[in-house]
This record gives sequence, C-alpha cells and structure tokens, in this order.
Amino acid sequence: MEQQQLITMFSIEKSFYLNKSIKSHPKRRFIADIIHKLNDDEKMSDDIFALTMYIFDRFSLKYSLSINDHDWQLIALSCYNLAKKLRTNILINNENEQTSWIFLNENYSDEEIFNTEQLIVETLDWDLSIIVPHDYIPLIFQSFLLNETDQAKIRLHVQILLSIGICELNTLTILPSILCCACIKAAIKGLCIINIHQIDELLLKIIHCNKSDLINTQRIIEHLFQYCVQEIFPSPRRRCLVPIDTNNKTNPSPRVK
Repeated sequence: MEQQQLITMFSIEKSFYLNKSIKSHPKRRFIADIIHKLNDDEKMSDDIFALTMYIFDRFSLKYSLSINDHDWQLIALSCYNLAKKLRTNILINNENEQTSWIFLNENYSDEEIFNTEQLIVETLDWDLSIIVPHDYIPLIFQSFLLNETDQAKIRLHVQILLSIGICELNTLTILPSILCCACIKAAIKGLCIINIHQIDELLLKIIHCNKSDLINTQRIIEHLFQYCVQEIFPSPRRRCLVPIDTNNKTNPSPRVK
C-alpha cells in the first residue's frame, strides 16, 4: 500500500517539476517569511506553509499580467487560505483567524478575496494536487527502526530544515522527495542518532534518486541552516591580543647591535 502511494506521489511530483524554472515573485522571501509566521501564529501544520508557497510559486510562474504589491499580498494570503482548505477540516470564519484580521486590516472585501481565490485556481487550471516534501515524512519514517523519542527529535529537525529550504528560491526546482530526504539526512547527521551510511542506502532505495542529487541537496540545506544560525547568533569579533605593526619598516631588536 505504501509503495503504491509512493509511486503515485513520484508520478505527480515529476509531472510538475519536469519543466519547472527558478522563477517567482521578486519579494518571495519576504512573502514566505510573512506566511510562515502566520502559519505558526495560527498553529497550522508545516505542510500548509509548504503547500501555500508551492501554490504561490506556480501562480507566479503562470500569471503574466502586472500586479501591484498590495494585490500580491492578497494573492499570497489567498494561497494560504486555499492550502488550509485543502489540508484541514477547520471552519474558516472571521472570529478565530489571524488571516481574517489581516484581510480586515488591509480593507480587502469578501468579493476581492473570493475573486482572488478564483483567479488562482483558474490560472492553475484547478490543478492543486501538489506534493510537498512533508507528505513523504510519515511514509519514509515507517522504514526507520527508531523509538518514538528519536523519531520525534528527527521529525522536528526535519520540519525546521524544510521550512528554511522552502523559503529559499534556489530550492524551487528540487523534487519534494529529494528535498525531504536531504533534510532527513541533515537532521540525522546533526543529531548523531543513527548511522548515516545505513540511512543513505535506505533513502536511496525508497525514492530511487541519484546519490549525487541527494548529497548536493543536503549540502544546500546545511548551508542554508548555517546561514540562518549565523544571522540569529552572529559570531563575536575576536580581539587581537598582540598589536600588529602594519608599517613596512623593520624595527631592530634592542639586543641586536
């Protein structure tokens, strides 16, 4: 059952990513940060954030008309609303959502919101069957012989790494299955819970990808993570303990005559 599900997911993701280019809105990173914070504030699952950005990127790629920043914000929020409708059973109303407050604060009318959602789905030909990296996590973890505590640790780190990766433009053309596995590898490597070489063989067997693609993607994720850590905790500047003479003159030793 799981194998057939994986085959179907591989087919869907490859049909979408086969001809995908690295193109999105110029302020994509800023938009991604806003949506990610909103997703956290509303305590939505991380796959909703991922799906939001995938819908947003597909729309940005296909829609050619000029749109101002105010309307782009509405489009991003509408993508988020669509992702929630696709992935959750919660009732979307004006009483319990941060999104509704933003719509109200920005003076978006109900008609504008409805029309924007309709524009998005029509631009995408009503094809919202997008696979996101998070969809692979439960299927892959079924093959791991780990206790619940270790699994929970790895999952948490994987979700953090995925969120970091999805925010970046240079991960747009990476297949979700490879991105997920690269984050799993990076998380396990950082936590030192199990043998990374055994995981390599298992992951390659599950997703049938090129080993070099997986390694390169892992390096990208680790680089992005290091960059984020440095932004949060910048390295302190070291004080020079010994004064350095920058003059080219040679100062003779007092003992030399």
